[in-house]
Amino acid sequence: MHAPDPATFIAAGASAQVYRLEGGRVLKLFHAGIDPSIVAREYAIARVVQASGLPVPAVFGETRVDGRQGILYAEMRGPNLLTYMARHPHRAAWALEQMAQLQERIQRCHAPALRSRKAVLAEDIAAADISEPLREAAIARLDLLNEGDHLSHGDLHPGNLIVTDAGVGVIDWSRAACGTIATDLVRTEMVMRFGPARGGGDVARAEAVMRDAAAGWYLRRYRARTGLDKEALGAWRALVALAWMRQRAPARDAAFADYVARALREAGLPPL
Repeated sequence: MHAPDPATFIAAGASAQVYRLEGGRVLKLFHAGIDPSIVAREYAIARVVQASGLPVPAVFGETRVDGRQGILYAEMRGPNLLTYMARHPHRAAWALEQMAQLQERIQRCHAPALRSRKAVLAEDIAAADISEPLREAAIARLDLLNEGDHLSHGDLHPGNLIVTDAGVGVIDWSRAACGTIATDLVRTEMVMRFGPARGGGDVARAEAVMRDAAAGWYLRRYRARTGLDKEALGAWRALVALAWMRQRAPARDAAFADYVARALREAGLPPL
């Protein structure tokens, strides 16, 4: 495959760049040196998720460009849900309800062929910048928890939902796994509260208040829809937070530290 025209560049992340191609397709072109097993796993995930019937980008195949690995997807055109809410603040409740409905649909699916969410969390906790006593205690606690084989997106938040003419779709399945529904909901809550600002940098005070209100509303709404209890969330909250510390971008650091400290106390784990 020929190298994409730089003018078709859409976005870049830690592992890849995305380019728009003809025919409603996009190329996710991985950076040189990315482990081939990571690309193979993402492609396998994409095929499993596509077969589930969820509103996700179709995957067309793998390719190579000048020695770099790539995956071809259908493009989902439209703003992400975060941008949509910024443009239409009066539609925020509708937007969050759409996310709750999609998260529930995702977690009704079963994906036993995917890697275990517990294994992913253990790998991230092992690499996080925390004390050894806390690391050992967290991994030991993780071993005791039961998990199912529900499909787990791994990073579901408004930035990974696209508002298209056909409805709301879900992108960025690279962290998908199988496990319990509680881990995904905790991750969603944390990213809503403590994810980076839209333009980079830290979060302004007014935005922090709105984030906390939105995350609280979302938790209550999702629990009302599914019957998920607080104890199930509490069992996983500290572990998901510690795993996120492996690669979390700085934002609301003091508030996040308080959140983690409270979660650790409630779980009976050592402090940071």
